[in-house]
Amino acid sequence: MLRGLAKLKVTLNRELIQLKLGEDLVSKLKPLFYPNSIAVIGASDNPTKLGYRYVKNLVEGGYKGRVYPVNPKLAGREVLGFKSYPSIFDVPEEVDLALIAVGARLTLNVLKDCASRGVKAAIVFASGFAESMGEEGRKMELEMRRISEESGMVIVGPNCLGIVNLAVGLNTLVEAVIPKEPGRISFISHSGSLMETFLTTSSERGFYISKAVSSGNEAATTLNDYLEYFIEDPETGVIAMYIEAIKDGRRFMELCRSTTKPLVALKAGRTEAGKTAAKSHTASLAGSVEVWNGVCKQLGIIQARSLEELYDLSMALACPLRPSGNRVAIITAPGGPAVLATDACEELGLRVPRLTDDSISKLRSMLPPFASPINPVDISASALEDIDVYERVLRVVASDPNVDSIIVIPPLIEYLMRVSKIVVNIVEECQKPIVVAWTIPFGVGVSELLEAVKLLGRKLVPNYFMPERAARALAALLLQSRIEERKKRARGS
Repeated sequence: MLRGLAKLKVTLNRELIQLKLGEDLVSKLKPLFYPNSIAVIGASDNPTKLGYRYVKNLVEGGYKGRVYPVNPKLAGREVLGFKSYPSIFDVPEEVDLALIAVGARLTLNVLKDCASRGVKAAIVFASGFAESMGEEGRKMELEMRRISEESGMVIVGPNCLGIVNLAVGLNTLVEAVIPKEPGRISFISHSGSLMETFLTTSSERGFYISKAVSSGNEAATTLNDYLEYFIEDPETGVIAMYIEAIKDGRRFMELCRSTTKPLVALKAGRTEAGKTAAKSHTASLAGSVEVWNGVCKQLGIIQARSLEELYDLSMALACPLRPSGNRVAIITAPGGPAVLATDACEELGLRVPRLTDDSISKLRSMLPPFASPINPVDISASALEDIDVYERVLRVVASDPNVDSIIVIPPLIEYLMRVSKIVVNIVEECQKPIVVAWTIPFGVGVSELLEAVKLLGRKLVPNYFMPERAARALAALLLQSRIEERKKRARGS
């Protein structure tokens, strides 16, 4: 009894400490993601310069806070309607966030000025530090860290592309297509260009980003800091990560253990050549792939093998539904993709079981003799004659007690929006995960496909090109369900 009470006391104390740490970090990083005022240091009135484009992004993104261009050459003039100031000390109010658009040689002096002025957060975009300048670059980053620690100013970078928070119209990317509304996925990336690709994919697929950060060389603020912030962030449903190296492995592991939010990671530097490339990119030292695989299994991190798959899995896990088991039903109009879907499911540890006799009887009554009521349910060409059959079939299959989740393979081109609307309605009714597998490639000029993709995205119904990717998504949902159960049991022990 006493031992149990002591154990409970230790657990509660640890949880209170973790809660306090989380509150402190969230408070510290809030001016970075939710700034009331932004200074663009190195602002320009030349549309080809980055100092102009950062201001333009804020205008076009609908940022509602105050914007202060800073450049001694532009003092008193306007950049996109905002009055410019000669230095950070001349800005008439407190500054939450500074976007530092100057070269590496000027960066330290600018950061010192920002710290003296009481700026709460700064993003250093410039490269030319430890990733390329050797010992000199490392010394500059150590000085950057000292400035951050002594002043309390959050510093992102250097050698990064900054951050995105769609909820407030904050975007420092200059080559990405940015979604117009926030979603549930937050992304941490050691690569700015891959972050731009991830954001652009989000815009096209309808499962939108909430926040994203390109962490760069992490002189002061690291992946672990952003991870902890997103764990605490109520607007983040899924945390996706592109990782080249982790500076504090112990803290990373503690953070991953502490959350039941889905964690999806693409680890770079898995080969010797990749490790060398990672070091030259962000001055990072990558570790053993075997150790990484073990860490992911232990901590409940779902691994992606490519950036495309990282987004695919993030999309799947943004779906709030979880399968209760591994039994998958497949509903198709074209026959060949159903075979691919069946193989993919079985290879991933999913089962494609026989439906109940009652379901098979109902399906036979509504399908023509040449269609197959056996799982996979092949509606065949009858779907093109009467698309309402899709709804009737899907409703029967969704209610089958032998089915935990469903892959829907629509006709090639016809009725794409109709099928999508049917799927959305059935998902809301049955509360089982349904994943759509298109067999027509994205971007081939079929406008109805793009509309259908966006509709499913808004309703958080995962959808992919080809059934193998849909099966992988369902396997990830099942794995995440088991991870959440395991972590909840561990918390209760």
